[in-house]
Amino acid sequence: MMPRGGKDEAMTPVRTGDVPGDLRTRIAAPIAATADLSDRAGLGLALRRGTAWLGSDVAVEEDRVRRLSELAPVLAEPVGRHGRRVEYRMLNGVREAADTNLRDLALRYELTVMGGRPIGSEAAKTFGHVHVRPPGAAFGYPEVVEVVHGEAGFLVQDLRQGPDGPLSTMAWLVRARPGDWVILPPELAHTTIDLGAGPLVFSDVIDRRAAGIYAGVAKAAGFAWQVRRDGRLVRNPHYADVPRLIEIDAADWSGPAAGVLYRIFRQDPGAFAWLSDPAMFPVVAPALWERVRDAIGTPGA
Repeated sequence: MMPRGGKDEAMTPVRTGDVPGDLRTRIAAPIAATADLSDRAGLGLALRRGTAWLGSDVAVEEDRVRRLSELAPVLAEPVGRHGRRVEYRMLNGVREAADTNLRDLALRYELTVMGGRPIGSEAAKTFGHVHVRPPGAAFGYPEVVEVVHGEAGFLVQDLRQGPDGPLSTMAWLVRARPGDWVILPPELAHTTIDLGAGPLVFSDVIDRRAAGIYAGVAKAAGFAWQVRRDGRLVRNPHYADVPRLIEIDAADWSGPAAGVLYRIFRQDPGAFAWLSDPAMFPVVAPALWERVRDAIGTPGA
């Protein structure tokens, strides 16, 4: 779970397409819409035509959906007449019923299931947010994410409001495949983009108090970069300043995965205790901290 690497020079820059100035990222081959994901997830989970089905022994505390109309503030194009369409499903507080030791922890395990349908010219994506800070803390809550099915891009950036509009100084697109872990740092905004032609399922472990703040992302009309359904990377015209986008694989961002996230969490939840104490982030993930510290800025500011 410890990140490796650390210098931006070691990152893989975003690839350039055939047209000069045309930046692109790779869209993966078609992703199966029906699959048994129990081994990958570590608990009873399957996809049937893109819909998630949980085993009878799996308990869920909260089951929510995000509809297309709710994403309107961060989309490149108007929603149109499909506003009721469900874009993704969020299952929070997921555990096997027998794992009663997880029920009262400060941390919880979550699943997100994205249908993978493009949104107009854009690839499917989540709204995006930044996490709140614990009372008196200098940092917001970090998060550990695992891709279970499909291929994901985690767009991570700083976000500030300037006199001429939103701006960002550093931005990364972290590519992750099934089994990869991605650490999402505190204080930085993040959104998940489906980089495969089909459903995307990812899980995470996070503190229960780590509410998302969406207002800044909404005011900025999304993130500094937009990913089109064909992989083109387009600067968000609402931004006063857009940084160079750096594409990097999950292993280079967060280091190799320690195993199946749910199984590790179930066996040793104490290994994730640092997620409840954001001040520990630079200690637990020193290489990633060095990479993002300039984007995070002054602690507590």
